[in-house]
Amino acid sequence: MQSDDARYLKRKIRSRSIDVHPTEKALVVTYELEALILGDLGDPLLGNRKECQKIIRLKSLNETTNCAALAKEVVEKCSLIHPNKLEEVRHLISYLQKRRSTGNGISSERGESPRPSSSCSSSEGPNSNSILPEKVSINDIEQYVELLYEDIPEKVNGSALILQLARVPDNLVELANNESALSALSRVLREDWKKSIELSINIVYIFFCFSAYSQFHNIVLQYKIGSLCMEILDYELRRYDQWKDELESRRKKCEINCSSILQNSSAAGDNNTSLVVESKGQENNNEVRRRVLEGISHIPIAAGDNRRRTMEGISTPVEVYDHRRRHSEIVRAFSPNSMRNMDPKDEHKRITEEYDKMKLKLQNLIKKQDQLLRVIIYLLLNLAENTKVEDKMRKKNICGMLAKTLDRENANLLHLVVTFLRKLSLFKENVDDMADLNVVEKLPKVLLINNPEVIEVTLQLLFNLSFDTHLRERMVRVGSIPKLVSLLSDQRYEIIVLKILYHLSMDDRCKSMFTYTDCIPMVMSMLLESSEEEEHMELIALCINLAINKRNAQMMVENNRLQCLMERAFRNQDSLIMKMIRNIAQHEGTKQNFVEFVGDIAQAIVRCENEDFVVECVGVLGNMTIPDLDFSQIMQRFNMIPWITSVLVPGKHEDDLVLEVVVLLGTAASDEGCATLFCKADVLLSLIELLKAKQEDDEMVLQIIYVFYQISRHVATRDYLIKETEAPAYLIDLMHDKNAQIRKICNACLEIIAECNKEWAERIKLEKFRWHNSQWLEMVESSVVEEPAYGMSGDVDDLSSFYTEDMIQRALMYPSDQEENITADNKTINDPLTRPRSRHSHEMEAEFGDQLFHNKSGLSTSNSSEDLVRNGLNNLVLGPLLSSDSDLEKMEDSQYVMI
Repeated sequence: MQSDDARYLKRKIRSRSIDVHPTEKALVVTYELEALILGDLGDPLLGNRKECQKIIRLKSLNETTNCAALAKEVVEKCSLIHPNKLEEVRHLISYLQKRRSTGNGISSERGESPRPSSSCSSSEGPNSNSILPEKVSINDIEQYVELLYEDIPEKVNGSALILQLARVPDNLVELANNESALSALSRVLREDWKKSIELSINIVYIFFCFSAYSQFHNIVLQYKIGSLCMEILDYELRRYDQWKDELESRRKKCEINCSSILQNSSAAGDNNTSLVVESKGQENNNEVRRRVLEGISHIPIAAGDNRRRTMEGISTPVEVYDHRRRHSEIVRAFSPNSMRNMDPKDEHKRITEEYDKMKLKLQNLIKKQDQLLRVIIYLLLNLAENTKVEDKMRKKNICGMLAKTLDRENANLLHLVVTFLRKLSLFKENVDDMADLNVVEKLPKVLLINNPEVIEVTLQLLFNLSFDTHLRERMVRVGSIPKLVSLLSDQRYEIIVLKILYHLSMDDRCKSMFTYTDCIPMVMSMLLESSEEEEHMELIALCINLAINKRNAQMMVENNRLQCLMERAFRNQDSLIMKMIRNIAQHEGTKQNFVEFVGDIAQAIVRCENEDFVVECVGVLGNMTIPDLDFSQIMQRFNMIPWITSVLVPGKHEDDLVLEVVVLLGTAASDEGCATLFCKADVLLSLIELLKAKQEDDEMVLQIIYVFYQISRHVATRDYLIKETEAPAYLIDLMHDKNAQIRKICNACLEIIAECNKEWAERIKLEKFRWHNSQWLEMVESSVVEEPAYGMSGDVDDLSSFYTEDMIQRALMYPSDQEENITADNKTINDPLTRPRSRHSHEMEAEFGDQLFHNKSGLSTSNSSEDLVRNGLNNLVLGPLLSSDSDLEKMEDSQYVMI
């Protein structure tokens, strides 16, 4: 290209990302610089791109700095940061402000998203002060890899250098293509992870950097780092358990030995005052020395002593040396010369200090182990994006390892563990594993940690687990409700806590637990003080469930809250609040509070166009089973009869509204004046038509026949029900329905009808006879056809002579007292709600007929017709057809009596 052709130079800057500096209180702005040389026509002749970084050091940042003001100043002064990233800059500055600084300025914690730390990011790591991120270069990668072939210190150093390269995302591609480096790292981790925890942290952290990006997951899987990490995780957890057990046992031994030292020293002092011979005193001192050494030899120093059963990989050379040094000091301290001048109090103090030092050493080991566990779990969490990989982890007991880790106290580690458990809880298999591992019982302890991120993710895990009924019961059993209610006042957790409480309130046995907390006043205040424009589904759903409990409902209407609820519900025609009010109105202790609102509710039923709101209003009015309430006046004043009649037309309205109207009719029909009003308006005829159309709906049938029962209780309306409607016939047809409640109400209503109408009494008695003796009648019919020799000549229709009144009175297969028992049994059977069937159904006859014979008569329920006839003949002797009174008298003979 000629120089004359280049007329213009154009530069473009594209901001890429903003992040925090790994070692300093500074922001790192990554941007792309593109330079173009344009020709005369404006077309690019030559161009080049380069990625650059700008470090913005925040020297004035301290604990009292206003992050928002500082972020605004940074955005104004730095042209590389767009103003719309102001909130992101504020968030990063806030993180830098909270980040715990170590000796070299590298942070080991991060609040918003937990970040694993390595030995090179801690002052405890080897050579941490000499290894600076600015000095590492991707061009020297081969030199860093060579360090991995040296001894452990050099391996730690080399892995730390490679880690600094891996923490820069731009270097990951080149590192991924360097097979020799990755192979060396995986080999060192597989061979030496038990020898140095710092080395393990560094190498696992390197592969964690790859796992942060989905396109590099295959590299991590290729070298089987995930499987190795699970092995390390399991080993470290078992080692932690051993540390805890050993610490506890040493504590007990220390207490015992200290008390023994005081006792023996006191006895030795008494003896020394009376000793004359020096040799005798020497023997006593030797005895004391022996006993003290026996006790002291069990005090742990560093990683253990020669009396302890060692575990592979626990003791390091430094710890062994430290152990031997301390042991030699103890031997010198308890030599014969020093024992003469030993003070028991000083000895007790020394033993206690040794135990405290051992405890402190163990705490430091646990801190390092927490770092390793954190980076391992983070790596596994990233790999679990693939559900197949996650399933492999589940088979290797990842849930069990995470559940064990819940016993730790490191907030960042717990945040990561609970996050992983929350992800696993999306699958039922994992939820079952968590139930077996008692995860629910461990979470209340995690909620006590004063860390907002940990609390929030723990609540999310509880929400996922609360979909399981048994786990909800266990949450209540461990006392989760009071803790959740206490978190309800914090706006950060309000929504998720409401969701969990809603799930817990679904169980009737748990509703009463809310009474003993501040939940009811809190949710009522939240509901009444919330904005009417916003939807609060979780809040109102919780209130609806809690209102089902009587004591909760009484607390809800205290302090004039019912008035506020009614005003809000009618102002917005809020069907959900009205549903809550309807649940409150179903309790005996709260119904009287609704008397003053009955007129408003009735008016809304007739005039309101919102059908959902009307359904709940009708439900509230249907719950008003108050004896002093004049329903007839309400019906007439608000002209509700025409509206009710129009709703009862089959297919015109939704079934929910129709059912609530029928329930309202049953409540209102308890008032004799209102029942008379229904009869005059032919409402019962509409109910019969509805019964025909909805005969397969058990709930609808039940409520309709309850209206018939209420009408039959009044003398003024009883004759209308019997003579002007077909209700008695339908009641007889439903007398033996599979639904126990339907049978109960039918029998009660038919008893009233039978008492006041002889004709229907006889028909009811005949139907009961046919039902109770259905199998016998079938047997008689079959015997007429197959056995004409018994004197049953010719036609089957002659069997009608068996159905005479006298035969019903004398030849019932069950005595009258047994018949009463059967009726009583039918009233108390708690059959499940099933679709009602007519008594003419063959299936229903077989079920109930066989059951009655089996339970009362001891007859076989075999389906064989021969067995049926044989069993019937064993219990009943059939005689000739009866045609006169004298023949009827012969029925008294023993041959006609049931055996």
